[in-house]
Amino acid sequence: MAQPLQKGTMALVTWNNNSPTTWIATMDGQEICTIKRKDIGGWTAGWMGERLWPAPSHLPKAMPQPTRFFGALDDAKLAVEQALMA
Repeated sequence: MAQPLQKGTMALVTWNNNSPTTWIATMDGQEICTIKRKDIGGWTAGWMGERLWPAPSHLPKAMPQPTRFFGALDDAKLAVEQALMA
């Protein structure tokens, strides 16, 4: 299902459930992020290409990373959509 990123914008993100453990975010027909369920619980969101997640605020010396861990699928999806609005 396509979801608008922000009111008034034309960019849409579409979430495709590729398997029970994988979700792929697509925008304008291009895959931009994959969210995968971890065996230990939680989910990781990994960008495709050059995009990186910023370092967490509680770890100011950490380097930006291509993947980020989330406790819930909805939190991961929301973070991806918010990052694309920025």
